[in-house]
Amino acid sequence: MIKKSLFLTVGIMYLFFIIAPIILMMIGSFGEKWFGTLLPTGFTFEWYAKLFSRLMYVRAMKMSLQVASLTVLINAFLAISSVYAVYVLNKDWLTRAFDFIILLPIAVPPVVMGLGLVQAFNWPGFSLVGTWQLLLGAHVIFTMPFMLKPLMANMELIGWNTLEDAALSLGASPLFLARKVLVPNLLPGLISGSIMTFAMSLGEFQLAVMVTGSTSQTYPVVLYQAFYVSTGFACAATTLLVLMSIVSLFGVIGMSFIFRTRIDKVSLSA
Repeated sequence: MIKKSLFLTVGIMYLFFIIAPIILMMIGSFGEKWFGTLLPTGFTFEWYAKLFSRLMYVRAMKMSLQVASLTVLINAFLAISSVYAVYVLNKDWLTRAFDFIILLPIAVPPVVMGLGLVQAFNWPGFSLVGTWQLLLGAHVIFTMPFMLKPLMANMELIGWNTLEDAALSLGASPLFLARKVLVPNLLPGLISGSIMTFAMSLGEFQLAVMVTGSTSQTYPVVLYQAFYVSTGFACAATTLLVLMSIVSLFGVIGMSFIFRTRIDKVSLSA
């Protein structure tokens, strides 16, 4: 009983530690003034009106959405091809290389990766530093593990070798096999990985602040500058990013529930 109460207390404190700042920030985004008090005073929509009327923030949000969307598309294509090759070939060295690729972007700090990209793509007469194309490449590398893992788990769940043999025995072409059999069966893992990839790319700051320029800044980069404007404005800008991340998180949770339900059905039928 004491042990359960202790775990419950720790869990509540943990949730409060995470949720309380978010709630205060959302409240602050509607406050007229917030200085020296626990809660802001007054109520206003002024900060949101200013946020959507300033070109720098609107342009940065468009850039973040553009890069995040392209990151998802590129990662989906690369991940499906990679997962298919690793699963079908079933080579030990290829599986180890696959696991290494998944762990490498997680093990290497984003600051180190950003510095390496700046040094690698900054040549005399040619430089990608400050362009959105370099940021896109950085985000593809950084978020790739979050697409690979769900797809590989999905591939193992469906027993792809059996499906492929059945399709080929019925005369399916490679293109038909990919469009009508492979991609539809990988849809749960693909959607889950896409949502997580989109959320990670949208909120990434360390790589963006190192490789972007004035015309390619993403929303988290200009969000940092918002704290020098006013507290209410900064809260409004941060709340917008948090809400987008929360929507992505609920999407991941929903897809995970569907994925687990599918696993349970397969287990029961087996």
